[in-house]
Amino acid sequence: MTWKPLPAVDSSKLPNDFKRKTKFLVDEGLGEEVAKYLRERGYNAVFAGDVGLLGHSDEDVFAYAWRERRVLLTHDHDFQDDTKFPEHRNPGLIILAGGDGNQQAMGMAIATLITVFGTAPGVWEKSKITISAEGYMTVRGRDFDTGKVTTRRFRRSRRRYESMED
Repeated sequence: MTWKPLPAVDSSKLPNDFKRKTKFLVDEGLGEEVAKYLRERGYNAVFAGDVGLLGHSDEDVFAYAWRERRVLLTHDHDFQDDTKFPEHRNPGLIILAGGDGNQQAMGMAIATLITVFGTAPGVWEKSKITISAEGYMTVRGRDFDTGKVTTRRFRRSRRRYESMED
């Protein structure tokens, strides 16, 4: 596989949906501070505890995110199980690095989250995304053209992301 630069996009020519900010639900494992940090930067972010989900099952958290159309932020890789958390009811899921206590990895993941996923909420619906400690992203979701589930990998390089293709 080789890395190929993604073309630059003129945001002034995008539909308004691409200019809207994404709403987030911050899972219990990430902590209330992440929701607070996102709110301080102008995002509509709620912590699971703010909406009565502390101690609730992952299924309950996932269902709430779907009902409220909030992208779910977590460290929990269990959410990748499509039998428990099906694609057709996925509001968008982003698994952030740093679950092992690595604050630098968490900071990198949150910076990537804001830069890449902070707008265009409808684009991330039905996608399951992982952001690694090194800034790599894996995006699994439906291809707009073919309708097939695809997995694509990206990495940060000189202030932009590059796609990894076969």
